[in-house]
Amino acid sequence: MKLLSFILLWFFLSSNGQSYTTQWYNMDNGLPQNSIKDIVKDQYGFIWLSMEGRILRYDGSNFVQYKDFKLKNLSFGDFYGNIKKDSIAVFNTSETKVLLISCRKPEVIPADNEFAPGSAKEKRYKRIIKNNITTRYVSHYIDSYFVRLDTGSYYFEDNSIVYVDRKSKKTTKLATDFPWSRLNKLFVHGEYIFIGDPANKRMLQLYKGKFSVVEVPLMYNDPETKIYWQQITGQVFLINHGKIYRSHFSEGNLQLTYLLEYKEIDKEISGAMFYDEASNKLYIGSSINGLKILSLSDFSVSRKNLPYQDEVCYAATPYGSNSILTQEGIRYYHNQSKRIYKAPQSYDKRYIVQDDSGNLIYRENNSIHIRYKNTGFTKYDSITFKRKEIDGLYKSGGLYMASALSGKQAYLYIFNHDRFEEIQKVIPCKDNIDAVLRYNEDLLYLGSSNGIYVFSFTQNRMIKQIGKNLPVKQIIRTKDGNIWFTTYNRGIYLLKDQKAVKVPTDKNDFLANAHYILEDSNSNLWISSDNGLFMINKNMLLQYMKCPKGAITYYRYSKKNGFLNNEFNGSANPCAHVLEDGQFVFPSMAGFVFFYPEKVRTYYPGAHDVYLERAKIKGKMVELKDHLFLECGYKDAELYIDIPYYADWENIYIQAKLLDGKYSQWVDIKSDKIFRLANVEPGKYTLLVRFLSSENGKFVYKSLPVEVEAYFYQTLIFKILIVGVIILILIIIIQARTNFLRVKNKVLKNTLIHKDKELQETNTKLKNESDYQKKLVESISHDITTPVKFIALLSQELAQSGDIRTQKKYFDSIYKTSEQLYKFTLSLKEYTELYKQESSTEEEYLIYDLIETKKLLFEEIAAQKNTFIYNFCDHHLKTKVNKNILLVVFHNIIDNAVKNTSDGDIIITSACTGTYLEICITDTGNGMSDEQREYYSGLFRKREHGHLILKNYGLGLHMVVQLVMKINSKMTFHKNTPKGTIIKILIKYDKKNINCR
Repeated sequence: MKLLSFILLWFFLSSNGQSYTTQWYNMDNGLPQNSIKDIVKDQYGFIWLSMEGRILRYDGSNFVQYKDFKLKNLSFGDFYGNIKKDSIAVFNTSETKVLLISCRKPEVIPADNEFAPGSAKEKRYKRIIKNNITTRYVSHYIDSYFVRLDTGSYYFEDNSIVYVDRKSKKTTKLATDFPWSRLNKLFVHGEYIFIGDPANKRMLQLYKGKFSVVEVPLMYNDPETKIYWQQITGQVFLINHGKIYRSHFSEGNLQLTYLLEYKEIDKEISGAMFYDEASNKLYIGSSINGLKILSLSDFSVSRKNLPYQDEVCYAATPYGSNSILTQEGIRYYHNQSKRIYKAPQSYDKRYIVQDDSGNLIYRENNSIHIRYKNTGFTKYDSITFKRKEIDGLYKSGGLYMASALSGKQAYLYIFNHDRFEEIQKVIPCKDNIDAVLRYNEDLLYLGSSNGIYVFSFTQNRMIKQIGKNLPVKQIIRTKDGNIWFTTYNRGIYLLKDQKAVKVPTDKNDFLANAHYILEDSNSNLWISSDNGLFMINKNMLLQYMKCPKGAITYYRYSKKNGFLNNEFNGSANPCAHVLEDGQFVFPSMAGFVFFYPEKVRTYYPGAHDVYLERAKIKGKMVELKDHLFLECGYKDAELYIDIPYYADWENIYIQAKLLDGKYSQWVDIKSDKIFRLANVEPGKYTLLVRFLSSENGKFVYKSLPVEVEAYFYQTLIFKILIVGVIILILIIIIQARTNFLRVKNKVLKNTLIHKDKELQETNTKLKNESDYQKKLVESISHDITTPVKFIALLSQELAQSGDIRTQKKYFDSIYKTSEQLYKFTLSLKEYTELYKQESSTEEEYLIYDLIETKKLLFEEIAAQKNTFIYNFCDHHLKTKVNKNILLVVFHNIIDNAVKNTSDGDIIITSACTGTYLEICITDTGNGMSDEQREYYSGLFRKREHGHLILKNYGLGLHMVVQLVMKINSKMTFHKNTPKGTIIKILIKYDKKNINCR
């Protein structure tokens, strides 16, 4: 029994290899089938799986399935091609077409020499692009196996090895007596082919057509070693009794790197393997069990593995340079644990310290136990306090302390160094003490359920209380001297200027129940909590607290990173350790977590590793190019955010929002990586996606234009029209109502003042009308006076004359003058409306015709005076100027010319200048005086047309002047040589009113 006890005492309780977590996909949770033929990763970071009748793309969270290819044979096999050239093909037997994966999607293309397996008419060839456990090399239907490299190809046929140089096509036989059974040990590194020979304990090497034997580690030629090689990835694995190694070729030597131990590998029929260095994951594809993903961990969880005992861990103390020791006598290393002394299982594991002699001091059954190092921790003493309950043990700044309770009163006992029998000082406290930190020689911080009490040794009293009402759990001092403390469900606080400042929490508020903080050499803070281990750069956190701009981002580690349980423990002392070899140790609910902080990796996608190329609209998948177009009437759409990311999705804080829409707030994207757009108003938007791509906390942004088509009634024009109609209706209603009220008000206010205003307005109108009529009568009477007077004179001469011929001549003159007067009276109606008519009309007419009308009117009268009228106006000249106005103007001027010309000519011409239509009326009569010409010309310069100024020159020309001004034209008056007058009417040229050809 003693021997057995001795063996048990020193027996290594647990020995662990590389820690990893397993993720298993099959038909029950995402795969369409359980048979996986091959695995490869493209240059964009996506993992591709070859299956029967389909291929899958994996991005770390979801599978995208591609099938329904137009191929006769859908029996897909291994991948081959060139990843760097974005050219991955899928082996497909007996096909003239090949399935090519490029630009993140597969497509069928014609096969060429680059992708087609080797073939010849007289022989049946098969290319070796992968070697695995299940590969069989048979001879009953294959004549030759070959490996194609950049420099040449190696053919294994007729029990020999033949090399064909790619450039020269030269054939070299390298070896004979080479059976195909040895091909199971074949693998390739670059341009080197290696073939193991376990029987002879040697390794054959083929390079550029040369054959040699090289020395290699024994593992390569172990008969139990299985080889896995894939040409497209260049990866080579060696599997020996469940242990998986990676093979490397460097500086002419083969080297092995231990990866992990996976004992199930021998039981599974594994046809595909791929190790992703970027995410530190090993993918194993089985032909029957689906896909297993082994995530190698940077953390190690050490457990004791004793029967009927839990693995819950609390306090421990550093022991040696790379281990810790608990009061149960268990020494924990990162990869194993062992018992160094025998002790019963303890249920009080929250407090332990070491004194200066290396003795263990811990709490047990309301007493302080001291186990002595010089006895191998087999002997111990205990100290109790009468009527006191020992609550905790603490060591800080050279002080050894214990907190105790007596009823509702709490006390802190300070011992004389490490002599726990001698109490040096007792400090009473109102609240329970849960944490103690010696700030300096004078001040002692006591963390309690009601904040931090500051005790001064020099003043022998509590001098301050910080963070009142905060339940303090742990108090930590970082390297820069800052004091932090954690609380129970209230988060983390920083002491600044003797005040508690809240530290921003994580997005899930897991840090509300943070436990302890350790700082590494890179100023990163490692924070344990009830739900994972968090890491954040201290300087970034302090800067954000100083100037809170943007978002604070914590990196969270969980079971996905190798923990057995996400819950860490913190209500103990100590509850975190920094070992001499640099390892950090945190206690959890399932063992102690060991890790080197500088070796723990963070995983972020690349800045350009986000692709917005797929959307589901109305239940159909749509490929996007550079924008998303949603037809009118759509109900919902799903945009897929494709990011190849193989770690915890929440650590990259991916969010999206639709600018200028109801999604203007950032929306967290879940692991399905879908942004849903439902009931978005028609218009043009920009979808913005952001995520973290590095530890610096800065976001990378990706945008995509989004256009939602609108029905007509949803367009802005329609809305403006409707608003305009509504406003118009409202205005009409308001106006009608206002008018009604105004009318009603006027009727009600029919007073004398109102009547007086109406009478004044009526009087003013009558006066204006009277003035207008007066002017009109004067103008008409002016033009009638001359012909009436002429008729009276002829009548007098007729009465005095007795000559019948003379009487007949007078009668004829009276007749023609009366006829002229009669025609003039017919146009009196036009006189009454001239001042009210528009200056132009829609009707177009010839200037020549207007002049001709007046010529016929005055032609007989002019002939009586031996005067002739000539109309030389352009026959094609047209105008839209008011016809009546021009007729009146021409009538008066020609009339004046006829009256003042005897034995002469009246010539009327027209011409088009650059800015005016010029109508010139020239007579050879008496002519106007210089004073008259200057006066009438001055009317146009001074615009004196408010009232008719008769002077001694007559009224007719004043009316003509006003009418010419009305049509925005002018007149000039010139002396004719040798006698007579030239009057030019200048009508302003306008293409709309005048047509000059």
